[in-house]
Amino acid sequence: MSDKLDLTNLPILPLRDVVVYPHMVIPLFVGRDRSIQAIDLAMEDNKKIVLIAQKNPDHDDPKEADLYQVGTLATILQLLKLPDGTVKVLVEGEKRVKVDRVHSEEPLFSAD
Repeated sequence: MSDKLDLTNLPILPLRDVVVYPHMVIPLFVGRDRSIQAIDLAMEDNKKIVLIAQKNPDHDDPKEADLYQVGTLATILQLLKLPDGTVKVLVEGEKRVKVDRVHSEEPLFSAD
């Protein structure tokens, strides 16, 4: 984590019950509106997203205090919108990152 990455305005995807590590490829099923908007924003830009685990997976609307400060910068490899409105996304973890600040303006989280 010694290399300083510019995470400014990268969308954050809060994760429940899973931690994504660098070089790990994993499918994620996403259903929360805020999370789907974060994925859509990443797809419009450079397909980069910050994955951060929630401290309590039971919180449906996590705040900054509900997220760990260390996460993983990831690339979205594939996206599939399912008929029920959820999204299946295949991500690859790239680097471990420390998020100094989380902006939680609606509709999504972004990192500093």
